[in-house]
Amino acid sequence: MLLDYKIKSLPEKSGVYIMKNADNEVIYVGKAKVLKNRVRQYFTSSNHSPKVSAMVSNIKDFEYIITDSETEALVLECNLIKQYMPKYNILLKDDKTYPFARVSINEKYPRITMVRSVKKDGARYFGPYSSSTLLKELLEFLKEVYKLRTCNKVFPKDFNKSRTCLYYHIGKCDGVCKGDVDEESYNNKIKEICTFLSGKTNHLEREFEEKMYEASNNLDFEKAAWYRDKLLAIGVINQKQKATSALGVNSDILAVSVLNGTACVQVFFMRNGKIIGRENYFIENVDDTCEDEILNDFTSQYYSQSTFIPDEVIIEYKLADENVISQLLNDKKGKKVEIKVPKIGDSLKLINLVKSNAKKELQNRELKILRDIKFKNNALVLLKNHLLLNDIPKRIEAFDISGFAGRDNVAAMVVFVDAKPKKSDYRLYKIKSVVDKNDDYGAMREVLTRRYSKKEKLPDLIFVDGGLGHVNVAIEVLNELNLDINVFGIFKDDKHNTCAVMSKDGEIKLEKTSEAFMLLVNIQDEMHRRAISYYRSLSEKNTIKSELDDIKGIGERRKKDLISHFKTIKKIKNASVEELMEIKSIDKKTAQNIKNYFEQQKL
Repeated sequence: MLLDYKIKSLPEKSGVYIMKNADNEVIYVGKAKVLKNRVRQYFTSSNHSPKVSAMVSNIKDFEYIITDSETEALVLECNLIKQYMPKYNILLKDDKTYPFARVSINEKYPRITMVRSVKKDGARYFGPYSSSTLLKELLEFLKEVYKLRTCNKVFPKDFNKSRTCLYYHIGKCDGVCKGDVDEESYNNKIKEICTFLSGKTNHLEREFEEKMYEASNNLDFEKAAWYRDKLLAIGVINQKQKATSALGVNSDILAVSVLNGTACVQVFFMRNGKIIGRENYFIENVDDTCEDEILNDFTSQYYSQSTFIPDEVIIEYKLADENVISQLLNDKKGKKVEIKVPKIGDSLKLINLVKSNAKKELQNRELKILRDIKFKNNALVLLKNHLLLNDIPKRIEAFDISGFAGRDNVAAMVVFVDAKPKKSDYRLYKIKSVVDKNDDYGAMREVLTRRYSKKEKLPDLIFVDGGLGHVNVAIEVLNELNLDINVFGIFKDDKHNTCAVMSKDGEIKLEKTSEAFMLLVNIQDEMHRRAISYYRSLSEKNTIKSELDDIKGIGERRKKDLISHFKTIKKIKNASVEELMEIKSIDKKTAQNIKNYFEQQKL
C-alpha cells in the first residue's frame, strides 16, 4: 500500500530513484526522464528479465531526487552508484586515473610535466597514456633534446636569484634562471614539443637526420652519434604507439564480451590516429543482462568519472541513453563529441579488434581463476597434511618484527584467506612496552597479546617470522589467553630465502616445488614487506620532521600538515609553490620559504 501511494505521488519530472530492500539497503539506483513513468513500469509490467524480476521482488521502499535535466540525473545516478555500490547495478569498480603530459603554456618559459588529471588552467594536456613508465621516458627524452627547465621557479621574478643548478652545468638545461635565454626561441621549442606530443614526429625526424649527416660530414662523429641515438629513440616511441588509423583525431573505442556471467568492457585509447593504450573493466553477475545494456550503463559511469573526453567515441552498440550521454560528453568537452556505431569500414575493424581482445581477456581471466582454485586447494591440503592439522586452514595470520640497530621496533600482521592476501585485515603495530629495542621476543609477545586478547575473528593457523624461540613465545601467549590455535615459525636460510617451517617439536621440511611451499614464500615475503615498509615510513616521517625544523615559519602544526599531505620528504622537495599552498595552513610566503630552503640544499 505504501509503495502504491508513493508511486502515484511521483512527479512527472526528471530525476533519480533509489530502490531499497527490507533491510533498508540500497539495491538499485536509476535515472529517468519522467520519474513517474519509469518507476511505475517496474511494478506494472510483466515483461521483465530474470534479473529485473528478482530486483523488483526485493523492493520494499524507494526514494527519489528531482533534477533540472536528464543529464544532471545521469551524473547524480553515477555518483550514487559509486557511493552505494548497489547489488543490481552494473558496477564500474576500476577508478584508475591515467597519466597526461602537461605543457604549462600559461607561464613564461613553460615546463613539461606528468600529471594525473586535466584541469582548466590554461595549460595544454596530451594523453591519456596507459603507461606512466613510457610517458616518463618520453618526457625525459624531450627535456634532454630541447634542454627545457625542470625547476619550479617563477620568471621573470626569479631571474638571477640563485646559482644555476646541476642540469645547466651538465648541459641538460639552457639556464633560464640566468635571465639571458631568448623567450621567443624557447617558446618555439615548446611549439615543436606540442607538435611532437600530437603525434607529428616527421618534422623532428627530418631535422635530426639532417643534423646527423651534417655533423658526420664535419667529422664530428660524437655529435652525429647523439642525433642517431635520438632518431632511434623516436622510432621506439613510435613503435610503442602502434598506428591504426589515418585520422588525426582523439578517439575511444569501446566493445564488450561476456563469458560465464562476467563481462569485460575494453577501452582502446587512440590519440591522433595512434593507439597508445587500452584498459579492461570486468563486471560481475551479468548473466541475464544484454551486451548493449552493459555497454550503455558502463559508458555513462565511465565518462561521468573521466578527466579526459575524446573528440569521438566509437562504440559497438547504439546506446539507449545516447542523447543524455552525448549531452554529458559535450558539456564536459566544451564542444560536440561524436558517438559512432560503425557498420562497415575501418571503424568496424577497430571494434572487432577491441571485442576480440575483450574476449581473450575473459578467457585468460577464467584460466587464472581455475589456476588459483587449483593452487588454493593443493596448497591448503598439503599444509594441513604436513603440519598435521585437524582442518584445512582457511584463515592464516602471520607476524614479523622490523627494526634496525636498536631503534624503535614495529610489527606487521598479514592475513591470508583461502591462500590469498586479505589486505583489509592487515594490521601494523608500534612496539610500546619493550624497553630493550633489541628484544625481538618481547616485541613479538606484545604484538600477539594485543592482537589475540580481543579474541575477535580468530585464525585457523598462525605463522611467526623466526625459529623455535619465536614459536615458544607465541605458544606461551596463546596459553595465557586460553586460546587453542596452531602456531609455526617460518625461517630463512643463510641467503635469506624461505627455508622451512619450525614447530615446537622441530623443523618441518616441505618440497620446494609444492604449492604449500610457494604459499609459505608468499606469506613470508608479504609480512616482511609490510613490516619493512611501515618501519621506513616512520623513519621517513622522522627525517621530514628534522628537515622541516630548519625552515622559517614551520611549526608543529604546519609540519604535521605537510607530512599528512605529501607523505615523503621527496614529494615536499619537488612540490611547487602552488602545490604547497594547497595546504590550508601554508600561505604563499611560507610556501616560498620551503621552496627556497630546498633549492639551497641542492646547491
